[in-house]
Amino acid sequence: MDHTLHSAQANDPLRKTAVVCPSCKQGYRLPARLLGRRLVCRHCRNEFRAKEVDSSSLNQLRPTQNEPPSDSGKNGFDGDNPPSAGAASVAIDTRWAGQTLGRYKILSVLGQGGMGVVWRGHDDKLRRDVALKILNRSKRKNGSIGGLSAELFMQEARAVAKLQHPAVVSIFEVAEDQGQVFLSLELMEGGTLKEYVDRKGPMAPRELFALMVGPAKALALAHERGIIHRDIKPGNLMFDDHGHLKLMDFGLADVRDEEASEKIRGKAVGSLGWIAPETARGKGTTKQSDIYGMGLVMLYALTGKPLLHAGSRSKLIALHQNPPEPDFSSIHGLTPRAVAMLRKCLEVDQSKRFDSAKALAAELQGCADEDPAESSRRRRSHASIAAVAAVFGVIIGVGAVIYYFLDLLERENQIHYPVVTHTNAEPLSENPEPASDELLPSPPGNAQQEAATAKFASLEEAKVPWPQVPYLVDMSNVKYVASVHGRVYHLPTTECGRLINASNLITFESREAADAAGRHLCNRCARSLETGKAHLATAPGEEQ
Repeated sequence: MDHTLHSAQANDPLRKTAVVCPSCKQGYRLPARLLGRRLVCRHCRNEFRAKEVDSSSLNQLRPTQNEPPSDSGKNGFDGDNPPSAGAASVAIDTRWAGQTLGRYKILSVLGQGGMGVVWRGHDDKLRRDVALKILNRSKRKNGSIGGLSAELFMQEARAVAKLQHPAVVSIFEVAEDQGQVFLSLELMEGGTLKEYVDRKGPMAPRELFALMVGPAKALALAHERGIIHRDIKPGNLMFDDHGHLKLMDFGLADVRDEEASEKIRGKAVGSLGWIAPETARGKGTTKQSDIYGMGLVMLYALTGKPLLHAGSRSKLIALHQNPPEPDFSSIHGLTPRAVAMLRKCLEVDQSKRFDSAKALAAELQGCADEDPAESSRRRRSHASIAAVAAVFGVIIGVGAVIYYFLDLLERENQIHYPVVTHTNAEPLSENPEPASDELLPSPPGNAQQEAATAKFASLEEAKVPWPQVPYLVDMSNVKYVASVHGRVYHLPTTECGRLINASNLITFESREAADAAGRHLCNRCARSLETGKAHLATAPGEEQ
């Protein structure tokens, strides 16, 4: 009888079981039906077979990534509550690895979304790698938001299809095969903004603002076409192979004239830590809520940590409803204009934020073009003028006091001086103005003449493809090029290699050096090497 009871418990689809990653000791609580399947640890990406362990041992395991310890004092995880979209405590079922879906061969896991798993796939017909977003079967049957997951999945496909923009991750196809709905999307090789900041630390203000102009313009286009993103966060901004930042994941978007959006409009939707105050208060999400999310993302990229963090879900929601005043004093290189821009994004009162994402994009461009050194010189100049004015004020005040006492002394001694009257005479000025030619600037020197003939003074200022600034790039011994944000390298003679901005350019003298840097050769360049056609893009006069 005990054996029968044990078997019934094992076959119960609602029963939860505890499993542990053998590599990093991260604990998960999963449905018992997943026991024996191959999983990928969300924390360290290690693949392992799910084996049941004693749930009491999970209290000794490491905390879930990016989540503070709970109020109960346990160091494991929130065992009874299912993880939210994008949470670190999700284990990924890798049963699709190596199989074929439609015309795509599924290669490896890229990540986990709110409604499905994202895989790296290969399109055999077009001979290119893509990102495949596969809807979870359990979500299709039951749904996570009132049974709407499949509808939201299709809504995402239609929303992205409406946005043909360079700063939006492109969609290639939505299809169904073997009873499985999936999206085929542009593959982003550079990783997310969150991964970049976590790996390299806070970003320089001007670099960040220049990167964020594109996503802000994409957001403006989405708003114009009746789409509110509702999930702006560092994990939903990704670098492409050329170091450009793109907006992705419209799975929670509020899309005009979409039935799925109508059913959840006005509800609190988004990812905790990245929602606006009005969303946390249950007042719904607006275009200005997306702008608030952009502000949170930029503050995270500049400081390396989120504005809001708390020990429990309820405390985090309370912070969202009444967020603290951001502190910009520790951010090096932030100009007064940039501070004003960030404050305007993060206003608690949404009526005080930017009227539109288009206005935000224009201000981001202005902050990216602003020179902090020039701003500092202007502040010092204003301070110097104020100091000189103060000195003159003191001198005039002292002179007035001396004159008063001399006049008083003269009256007391009854000293009389003859009065001399001047007629037809011009009044004399004790402080004549300097000659006008003394105020003229000095003629330009050699440095100014050189600046007039060169468009950019350094690679950091050149936000254009590197072949356009040959006077800044020495390609004599360069065999391969890459972007600082990418994970691959290219031949300098191919189109993909020539699209890299000069400000992001890094070079390698050999393939061994590029491989040693942890990168791999671009698929297109590899095919060019194989076919011997890489030299076709070489400009006249360059070494073949």
